[in-house]
Amino acid sequence: MVSAAPGTVLVIDDERGPRESLRILLKPTYEVHCAESVDEGVAFLKRFDPDVIVMDIHMPGKSGIQGLKEIREYDPMVSVIMLTGYGTLDTAQQALRLGANDYVKKPFDTRQMLKLIEQYVQRTRHERQRRELSRDTEEINQQLIDEMLQMEQLASLGRVSAEFAHDLKNPLTIVLGYVELLTEQLRSVKEVMGEHYYETEKYLEIIEQNVARCQELARMWQTMGKAESQVPGPVCIRELIDEMRAGIEFLAVHDKASIEYDLAETGDVVWACRSEMMRALHNVVSNAIHAAATSKGTVRISTVADERSIRIHVKDDGCGIPPENMHAIFEPYFTTKEHGKGTGLGLVITKKIVTECNGSIHIDSVLGEGSDVCLELPVYHAMRIMPAPAKREARLVACQA
Repeated sequence: MVSAAPGTVLVIDDERGPRESLRILLKPTYEVHCAESVDEGVAFLKRFDPDVIVMDIHMPGKSGIQGLKEIREYDPMVSVIMLTGYGTLDTAQQALRLGANDYVKKPFDTRQMLKLIEQYVQRTRHERQRRELSRDTEEINQQLIDEMLQMEQLASLGRVSAEFAHDLKNPLTIVLGYVELLTEQLRSVKEVMGEHYYETEKYLEIIEQNVARCQELARMWQTMGKAESQVPGPVCIRELIDEMRAGIEFLAVHDKASIEYDLAETGDVVWACRSEMMRALHNVVSNAIHAAATSKGTVRISTVADERSIRIHVKDDGCGIPPENMHAIFEPYFTTKEHGKGTGLGLVITKKIVTECNGSIHIDSVLGEGSDVCLELPVYHAMRIMPAPAKREARLVACQA
């Protein structure tokens, strides 16, 4: 996640004493560059892209306040710590309003300074990663929009376009949600960072996973209809559920629902396209979360396996399906959700994927009590299909162990 390279610190101070003190203090851990003026410091900024800038407020020529404005125009992400002498508290507070991240009074405490530098190096790197991931997501979205506009000219692919748009919505919602959480977390870094570090890192990992899923969906779109677009293989259902757990739990928290798991330890390997099976499971679970949210209830994901098949149950204690609607739940574009919140394609897509895997889908629902969606799939037995390479066999045995 965060680069393992040592952080880079730029010290801007016209006084040799404080400048050298910081260089000696930080040199064992960080790459340190020193400048005697704002102009020299801005030149260093453009050359070395530092993680943290420590800058004196009062300097001859351009002041630290003027330097802060120039720094923020060039790089809004870099962390800036202002050094302030006696009687300049008001100026330090003005610097915070203009975009500084913190200020330290001279003479500074070395332990406090080391702690702040470490904290703000991580803050800058996380913020830059967040910006980069957001930019990548926007580029992916624009590419997908451009491609969909071209493909919509072909009437025969109209329904595929709608399915793709449906599948893209959930992972993008997760990405945007975690970006918002990360942004809020980083805003509190001035006060406390240490205990939040690993939690923030986890948020970034979740963002990366879901951006990767968007990219996978994009690749599926680009190769739609080609022989290489769907490559089946052994898929461990328990591993698949673990992979999507972080994303669906965010959706559950967002909708004020909870998720419980009861997964079989063995016999849960099926022969399927991994990305397609992820689509099917995600559709069913997200529907259950939406239903459970109406009563702030619970979604229970369980698996039961025997020698022939595995049954994946996704049960919610939400509103249930009215009996008069049961006949239409697998019809394209049928939905009871509010306008703009459902396309009526989730169960259609899921049924198609499960059927292609020689499986079936069953739904039991009681109005006012909830629904139980069961995906039943044949268990994969390697020798019944073809002898697998030793490497694949080893992975399969490890998954079933």
